[in-house]
Amino acid sequence: MYEREFSVPTRQDLQFFTEDRRPPCRRTRRQSRLPLAMLLLALASFAMALAVGMPDEEGEAPSGQTRSLRVISVSRGEEPVLPRGEEPVLPPQVPEEENAEDGEPQEDAEPEVWRAMVSHEDVTLFSAGETFRLTVWDVNGNAPDACTYTSDDPAVAAVDETGGQVTAVGPGVTNVTVLAEYGGDEVSFSCIVRCGWKEEEPALPDGGGETAELPALADFFATLQGSYEGLGAMMVIDGELLDNYYPGLSGIAAVEEVLMQETRMSMANAAVGLVRLSEDAVFDDFVAVMDAMNARITAQADGGAWYPASCETWEQGVTSSVSNHVGMFVYPEGAQAMADLFTQTFSN
Repeated sequence: MYEREFSVPTRQDLQFFTEDRRPPCRRTRRQSRLPLAMLLLALASFAMALAVGMPDEEGEAPSGQTRSLRVISVSRGEEPVLPRGEEPVLPPQVPEEENAEDGEPQEDAEPEVWRAMVSHEDVTLFSAGETFRLTVWDVNGNAPDACTYTSDDPAVAAVDETGGQVTAVGPGVTNVTVLAEYGGDEVSFSCIVRCGWKEEEPALPDGGGETAELPALADFFATLQGSYEGLGAMMVIDGELLDNYYPGLSGIAAVEEVLMQETRMSMANAAVGLVRLSEDAVFDDFVAVMDAMNARITAQADGGAWYPASCETWEQGVTSSVSNHVGMFVYPEGAQAMADLFTQTFSN
């Protein structure tokens, strides 16, 4: 019987059988496939980049190609996140007009308006020798540096060339012009003077007849109340209130009687001021009284009366002087008519 001997395998024998015994050439070929695939993938990516168009080092697109910019909208306080190579498109900035001198934005400057006012524009005189005074003042209540008065027809109405007192001479209509100077500026006004009256009655024998006394200030104001609505709600301005509203008026020595009244209705302002001076009052006394009245008119017209309609009413206020009386009249569309009645009533 055939017999064969078997020996126990050693550690070296086991290691020989467990190792990969594939040929070396086949193992080397399989391990080299992965680097080759990576190389092909990189070449394909580079070719696609060339086809799309890559920016150069300065961020510019290659010649012959156009870069497109994307507008990115972000919330206030956030920084926009843009893809690499892209820039935000900002809205165009409109330059502001700058002043050539100081470089600041130029604004339309409103031209400075300089205004002056005249006391009368249309006056009717009813007897020969009747007078009234034509005066001018600026918006601050200041009298002009100089005034020159002329009459187109002295046979109808004569005027004092420097004082402004107009005197009725004969029936007719004429214009009295005043040229006022403020610094280097000049302004002129024209006042229509109408003279008309009946023939004088023959004198009574024995020189009889006395000159009629002029009415009291309160009586004249009562006459106005009967002709104009709203004057019944007026308040007398006297004492400390008179000094506040018409500073300096009570301090004029030639002033004998003052009757100043104003309405307290904010939406319908009206005022009547009546002043009687002494017989020996001089020209400066009349000017001082009218300056106090004109200053009040200006203060109310410039906003003191609050409401636009009330300020406009005060701006159209009229002051007048006749004989030894001075009047101030503020009434919607009726101030001049009041002044004419005042002139007619207190003419001597």
